[in-house]
This record gives sequence, structure tokens and C-alpha cells, in this order.
Amino acid sequence: MTLSIRKKSVEEMVRTLAKRRGVSITAVVETAVAAEFKRDRETPSESAARILARYGLSFPPGREPVPQSAYHDLDHDLIGEDD
Repeated sequence: MTLSIRKKSVEEMVRTLAKRRGVSITAVVETAVAAEFKRDRETPSESAARILARYGLSFPPGREPVPQSAYHDLDHDLIGEDD
């Protein structure tokens, strides 16, 4: 797969950083995108709070954490699968 960086200043930054670190330009882009992806990702608790808020609900104060088994059903609800 080819990724084209059309903005010259961005390409220069990527190449400079790759040279400084002694890694490939792919490694530089992968590290940057992975960090942004991790930072931007919604946690399961945030997903649940968002869904509850849609219905005018919220988590009660002092609630216990949701059991891991509940996340399977939540995942299916979020992607639109029935079962």
C-alpha cells in the first residue's frame, strides 16, 4: 500500500525524524498514528455513558464496575449485530 504525503513540510519532518531515530519513515508514521489512535479512542465506560446519555440516563454515584461479560453484548449493540 502506498501513502502519499503531498505537503512538503510534513514529508520533510517525517524524513528528518526517521533519520534522527534511525528508523524507517513507515515506523515514524506508524508511531505517530498509533499514538493518536490510542488518544482518540473511546473507552468502554465512555461508550456506555454516551449510550445512557442518549436516553437521558447516567451511571449512579458509587456504582460497581460493569462485569467483563457485559462488554460482549455492548460490542454487538454498538456495531449493530443482533446476537
